[in-house]
Amino acid sequence: MELVPHFIEIAYLPSHPNYDEKSCTDYQERIKATGGTFSVVPSGTTGLAADAVWGDPGLGEMRNWQIASAALAGRLIDLASRYDVLVAYCHEPVFSFAPIHVALQAEAAGVDITTVYVSHATAFVHEMPLPNPERLMAESLPVHWAKISPTVRLGSISHYMSHHLINEYGANPDTFVPTGNGVDTADHWYRQRSPDEMRELLTRYGVPVDQDLLVTFGRGVPYKRHDMLIRATAETRGSAHPVIMSDTELPDVRKLAARARVDATFITSFDRELMASLVQWPKTRVCSLSAENEPWGLIPMEARLLARDGGALLAAADSGGFSEQVADGIDGFLHTPNSPSQLAQVIDKILGLTENERTRIRRAGAKRVLIEEAWPIKMMESLRATVPGIDAVADAASRELAEGASRGLRKDEQSPE
Repeated sequence: MELVPHFIEIAYLPSHPNYDEKSCTDYQERIKATGGTFSVVPSGTTGLAADAVWGDPGLGEMRNWQIASAALAGRLIDLASRYDVLVAYCHEPVFSFAPIHVALQAEAAGVDITTVYVSHATAFVHEMPLPNPERLMAESLPVHWAKISPTVRLGSISHYMSHHLINEYGANPDTFVPTGNGVDTADHWYRQRSPDEMRELLTRYGVPVDQDLLVTFGRGVPYKRHDMLIRATAETRGSAHPVIMSDTELPDVRKLAARARVDATFITSFDRELMASLVQWPKTRVCSLSAENEPWGLIPMEARLLARDGGALLAAADSGGFSEQVADGIDGFLHTPNSPSQLAQVIDKILGLTENERTRIRRAGAKRVLIEEAWPIKMMESLRATVPGIDAVADAASRELAEGASRGLRKDEQSPE
């Protein structure tokens, strides 16, 4: 049995502020190396519809989702004519209509297609107290169509999101297949950087390299709760220096830091090298993630893999998808959501650990990511649950990947006594 990947995205203008030519080229080269293809479908927006009453500025409004979904459905039916089975993962509202188009046309075209609608967040999660009614309708369509058509499934990125779709959208639990987010553990980004390399980059961004650091990352939106690190630092009385890295300015959090007399470093950047260096830097003690009701999140995985040989230990909110990623005290720490005092206690606990205890937790965190959360393993789990007859192939591939990760860690697991 041969698996061939095809990646289809909505078209982005090179003038779009988020367009990254280097990343696009790199990813397309990697896709080509697998024997797969990359293509785009029309987008009815420039991606700059910031004044829209409803809709995502990057994806436009519902009319654009209809255009993109219809174009995708046509592309999927054409692709399916070349294969025995096609599994299509349709992410977010921009492709929410595609499963219905495909389900209604696949039989007439004589093709075997299973579509999986994957929701990474919903209007109820991120847009309350006034949700976008068009988004609610678009998200509800594949949820209910999965009850009608056996060729439409729902992707489960976490237990939290599955329960949310069941309780708030009326999803049928039997229609879910696993589509957990994972990380590419072979990515060069996870390499260990030299102290000189990290020091130079941190210094360039104004991060003090002579103090213990507490770091947090995330988009500049309220639910990420960047303020929690400032509030918790105020309660620890300056035992370490907080660094807040977000993609947009956080004026309210800056004002909070000034009022609380907390000396903090604010960085407005998407520099992934900086993020990796902050996590791996020997004097970084804590990577704090306090988002509430995070659907899943990649940073808990990324941080533990980056810090496998030194650097930050993870402290995440016991909320949403974060709760499912951390075994408290084993491979990281959990803190009570919206409780600066409890986060401060966790920070103090981490600061008080011995080096042997830090090493044990780092290795447990890295091992968990490599064996359970590498993206090839997640992909195999999803295909095994979706495609009849692929079980044996997926099981063998998953075992091989897990064994390979274990062999890579075996030498490192000789912890100092």
